[in-house]
Order: sequence, then structure tokens, then C-alpha cells
Amino acid sequence: METTLKDTALRQALAPKEPLKLPSNFAHLTLCRIKRERKAHERREHIFAFATVAACLLLGCAVIGYFYGASLLAALQVMARQSESYSLVPGIAFCCIFFALLNYYLRRKYA
Repeated sequence: METTLKDTALRQALAPKEPLKLPSNFAHLTLCRIKRERKAHERREHIFAFATVAACLLLGCAVIGYFYGASLLAALQVMARQSESYSLVPGIAFCCIFFALLNYYLRRKYA
């Protein structure tokens, strides 16, 4: 059987010239790359979730405004004319601030 020049060239091209060597920190580099990819994937998921929630919120507000806009506006005008409803504002504001701070503290401590 004759070996042609083409066969010899193919064998030389396919034969490894020297064994492949991995860097000494190959495992560390691989783990770092996996962590970066995982963080990027989580970030994309968070962005998608935020965009979905924002779209649903805007759509819900638009639907409520479309169907109940006139009655809500009339109720707000009646509430603005009554001075006794303003006495609730400081208490509600204090409760909102308190619960926001409590939420922040608990998330920092236990999350």
C-alpha cells in the first residue's frame, strides 16, 4: 500500500506534536468563570423579573385608571375638602418610615 503525500500530511496534521498542558490554576480559573457566568445569568433574571413586574404594575394602574378614574378623582376631591382626614397623615407617614427601616434592618441582619 502506497502512502501518498496527502496521507502523510493528514497524519502529521492530526498527530499531536506535544501533549496539551493545562495551566496550574486551571480549576481556579474554571470556577471563577462559572461564578461570573452564574452572576450574569442571575442579573439577567433579576432584570427580566423587574421589567415584568413594572409592566404588570403599569398595566394594572392603567386599567384601574381607565375603569375607575372618574370615581377615584371625585373621591379624592371630597377627601381634599375634609380637614379631619389630614390628621391621619403624620401617623401613617411615621408607620411607613418605621416599617421601611425595620425591613431594611431585618434584611441586612438575616439575609
